[in-house]
Amino acid sequence: MTDSVSYLLSAQAVRERAHDVLARTRAGDSKLWRLDGSRMENAADIVASVTRERYPDLKIPYHSRWRHFEAGGRDRYGMFISALGNVSAVERARSEIDLAVTSVLLDAGAGPDWKFIERGANQVFARSEGLGVASFHAFMQGAFSSIEPKPFQADSAGLQNFNANALVDAFHVSADNPLVGVEGRAALIRKLGEVVSSNPQFESVRRVGGLFD
Repeated sequence: MTDSVSYLLSAQAVRERAHDVLARTRAGDSKLWRLDGSRMENAADIVASVTRERYPDLKIPYHSRWRHFEAGGRDRYGMFISALGNVSAVERARSEIDLAVTSVLLDAGAGPDWKFIERGANQVFARSEGLGVASFHAFMQGAFSSIEPKPFQADSAGLQNFNANALVDAFHVSADNPLVGVEGRAALIRKLGEVVSSNPQFESVRRVGGLFD
């Protein structure tokens, strides 16, 4: 059973299933999809045209969580790099992974009533943008670090000590500003800390950024 689960979670399994779906669609056996191969070149031209229109220099930014850190036009990544100071490229990569992984894991449906007011900028964000900005500031305040002089990391002890009260404070949760799943989000972060603590692959660097190593 364990081997079967491991296989289903692998990139190989995803690719094989994708090829199966493609083969069935090409054969006309899919009830949901139809593939017109004669239009593939036209579709590629449209994608290339839109890409060049939006990014003429072809310097295409990373997608996903990093874009949420730019919500409201603020360069929070620049703030992060500035706060890190003069560290090695390896340490910077570890901290980037620490930040991105914790932020993504805290991003599940916030509910319709929750908002995050970014102090100092006086901007209001909701849903994924709000969760991204809120988790960014939590990280910058050392919410996931157990070492006070080293706030910009997510180490196993810091993660395992994270609780619902810390999340409520960092995400400005209140009766008037309810966030869905507070306890579950905090528990997920603690579980991440347990994995980092117990996995032998993180033995040399007990933090999420140990993925780099």
